[in-house]
Amino acid sequence: MSFHRAAILDDLWTGELRGAVVSGQKVLLIRFDDVVHAFEDRCAHQAVELSKGRLDGPVLTCSAHEWQYDARTGEGLNPRGVQLRRYPVRLEDGWVLVDVADQEVPA
Repeated sequence: MSFHRAAILDDLWTGELRGAVVSGQKVLLIRFDDVVHAFEDRCAHQAVELSKGRLDGPVLTCSAHEWQYDARTGEGLNPRGVQLRRYPVRLEDGWVLVDVADQEVPA
């Protein structure tokens, strides 16, 4: 695994979503308490950046056509059956580290 710095943990608040670029890849970071999730910053529908969407609790909504995802798992809520590409995350020395080389393939 090859983890790279994506953000300073204290700069990413609970319930916040933020776009970042990690090793040339657009990444969406979402924090819930002490857990940070990282996904490809791309809606499964038309590749719109999800970092431009909105987060209501654990529901992530795309700004383009209102597709919705569980922001903790990347699983599609509306419509069901879609999945965001997820990246491994590690928290270390106050940093959010993301490995974009070891991508999980959507189910």
